[in-house]
Amino acid sequence: MKQGFRLAALAALVALPLHAQEAADTAALPDLVITATPVPVRPDALTAAVTVLSGRDLRERGIHFVHDALREVPGLTVVQQGSWGSVTSLFARGGESDYVKVLIDGVPANQPGGGFDFAALTTQNVDRIEIVRGPASVMHGSDAVTGVVHIITRSGASRISGWGSAGGGSHGSHAIEGSVAGGSPSVGWSFGASRFGTRGTYAFNNDFGNTAASAKVTARRARTKLAASVGAAWHRSEFPTDGVGAPVDSNQFTSGHSITTGAAVSHELHSRLSTTVAATVTDLQLRFSDRSDSPGDTTGFAFASDRAVDVTRLGARVGLDFRPAAGGTISAGAQLDRDAERQEGAATSDFGAGSFTDIQPPFDRTRWNRALFLQGTADLRRRLGATIGIRLDDNDAFGDFLTARAGVSYTFPSATRVRASLGSAFKAPTFAENFAATPFEVGNPALEPERTRSWEVGVEQTFARGALTISAGWFDQRFRNLIQYVAAAPGEPTYENLGAAEARGLEAGVRIDAGAGASITTQYTYLETEVTGEGVGGSPSFIEGERLLRRPTHAARGGIALRRGPVAASAAVQVTGKRDDVDFGTFERITLPAHATLDLTAAVDVLPRTSGPALALIFRVENALDEEYLSVAGFPGRPRTLFAGARIER
Repeated sequence: MKQGFRLAALAALVALPLHAQEAADTAALPDLVITATPVPVRPDALTAAVTVLSGRDLRERGIHFVHDALREVPGLTVVQQGSWGSVTSLFARGGESDYVKVLIDGVPANQPGGGFDFAALTTQNVDRIEIVRGPASVMHGSDAVTGVVHIITRSGASRISGWGSAGGGSHGSHAIEGSVAGGSPSVGWSFGASRFGTRGTYAFNNDFGNTAASAKVTARRARTKLAASVGAAWHRSEFPTDGVGAPVDSNQFTSGHSITTGAAVSHELHSRLSTTVAATVTDLQLRFSDRSDSPGDTTGFAFASDRAVDVTRLGARVGLDFRPAAGGTISAGAQLDRDAERQEGAATSDFGAGSFTDIQPPFDRTRWNRALFLQGTADLRRRLGATIGIRLDDNDAFGDFLTARAGVSYTFPSATRVRASLGSAFKAPTFAENFAATPFEVGNPALEPERTRSWEVGVEQTFARGALTISAGWFDQRFRNLIQYVAAAPGEPTYENLGAAEARGLEAGVRIDAGAGASITTQYTYLETEVTGEGVGGSPSFIEGERLLRRPTHAARGGIALRRGPVAASAAVQVTGKRDDVDFGTFERITLPAHATLDLTAAVDVLPRTSGPALALIFRVENALDEEYLSVAGFPGRPRTLFAGARIER
């Protein structure tokens, strides 16, 4: 009864949404967007659905992790298995959790095959986050099946500026971060670092710590521009839960680090022709360890185990941009990528006849990908926008693969903007799916990439010179060649391209600039998913005719932001509808009930922004009504969390 009352009360608050940055599609975008097309494009000329989140706004509201920010974007579902640091997955438009490409200043951050855990990705030193929804393989290659999340850090400007914050709150949480930026008219630079820690929401073995740092330099001289960046993060996450969510383990943990480095040089060869050369390096290290919990814990399957994964991704890209006429660009280029992954592990078991250790045969494999791309972009008379592109990938693992995308956008004099697009995308197999060689897992070098074909249409109407914006979009996606695990004879491949699914839905939003420092937004997502080819069958998580797991059919978010003098406050309601999951204790499908959470934020300027440093106090309450819900079957969502801190800025 209590939960039902809370759900009804919070649902009623959906008409009182969060912040202008939450609006669907192109609401509150910056002057140019760089992720959706080869060249920067005005928001009104975009043919894809794009949302941009301001890093400054996120920090002012006390949002430390990117996954908490992504909950504000229509069409995205964030699923975290319990406390901070636990595995955090992103589902975009009903696609799989490895169907979103993650970039940090243009550098790929995913593992080969698309896997990415958002648990430790922070907003430190972030200028903005650009989110593209829909297929984007023509621009970004493998993994960009249902979208791209691009983290763009600050560039710096002539005047030196900086800020720092510190605070703490519930569950022993504490955070400290800061950033400084500066430069000259021809050079800009920035540096930022942060540290977050917590004891977690479980009674034991739930500490989580994360340290991140990034730096960026940009330079311009005559016709040449240079940009270079590096980002690094280290994390350790302790967790007591087993596969069904029971807190039974006192010392298992995961740890790792990631380093992303990129550099690009652009040179204007002619007033209509320019070239860009870019290079990227990604280094990922992931570890899992579980020792015996006590001297008596020396029996059973894998009572002690370790696993290590090391990934290195190298990329080089060269491109030409030709501008035959004002408002039009033809981009062509080539890309070369080298991915390498090493895996090894061991598990010790004892079934009563003495302990024995299974050592996973390590593999250290490399694969190359070569690509050619051609794309045209048009922004004509600030009314008509169009894109058309094609890309050919040649991969050591699966051979040639062709993707294409085309779209158009038009803005009428009535301030009505319509857009439509269609395209294809793909995801390469993981290294384990290609190369694993254990008794229970054997890779298949003959696998084809998973693929999608999709189309979408959208409309956006503004009134009163932008004070009111209403937007809606419909998308339809079909996924084929999904890779599944199959039982096989010893030594035979255990992976095959067998599965198929569909996802379609509606993304709608309303944004109101109410004046006097107030803004109101609402958004709603309807998602319909269906397994259309279960392949090998027998798995409760993938049954023909059933919905895909952990994607709610209905989701809504709303909020209100208000500033009065030195006080800024906001309230946000997130409503998550019913969704299917699997209880891995019984291996039966279940339906998780709908739930709603309320987040509150307040900032009070103690020292105003004049000639000296500005000081503000920040207060944030997540899940303010302490709603009890399951984020995943067996794993409760975070309870009410209070956080208070101070931010100084100059």
